[in-house]
Amino acid sequence: MRDLLPGAVAVAVADASAWAEEPLPEEAATLSERAVPARRREFRAGRACARRALTALGLPAVPVPAGRDRAPVWPLQVVGSISHTSDYCAAAAARSGRIQSIGIDAEDSMRLDEPTRQLVCRPEEEDWWRGPGGGAPYWPTVFFSAKESVYKAWFPLVGGWLGFHDVRVEPDPRTGTFTAHILGTRRRPGLAPEILHGRFAVSPHLVRTAVVVTAP
Repeated sequence: MRDLLPGAVAVAVADASAWAEEPLPEEAATLSERAVPARRREFRAGRACARRALTALGLPAVPVPAGRDRAPVWPLQVVGSISHTSDYCAAAAARSGRIQSIGIDAEDSMRLDEPTRQLVCRPEEEDWWRGPGGGAPYWPTVFFSAKESVYKAWFPLVGGWLGFHDVRVEPDPRTGTFTAHILGTRRRPGLAPEILHGRFAVSPHLVRTAVVVTAP
């Protein structure tokens, strides 16, 4: 994830110890008692990475609990994001000010089935995938991941829901970047930008995306 984010953002990617590291008591208290083992494993790694990102910023490794919406609650004057898949987990954090919010996402690089693809992709994104995108099977997953990153960056600024079809993503394969447009009634002038910019990377087994919103 380091390659997708500016230098002002601290990044921690889980190693073997992070997957096994127990959450702090304040963090564990916000994990549902009904959480399945896979969810508990992801939570451990996510919080371990979050605390490591904080220390990389020169800050104490304080708890990063989950809020009611399950989003991480970062300490004051810090913005950040966490993402995990079955075998990959990362956290990104920055001091607030010039950077207003961060969204990162990682997905297993798989072919989305048609119902899921239609749920995620707008018609114009489907047209791009079949045309300039060359029908490469990973593009729908790129759209999915990009919209997840957009939502994670957008939600802290607005505090509202954002559906997959509320965002139009325009990727640029040459530069590994994308532009995301917030559409229709989901626009929140004065609270969040209507156009967000991000980066993406595709490997044989993983799709990664990141969005950073900077101050105007």
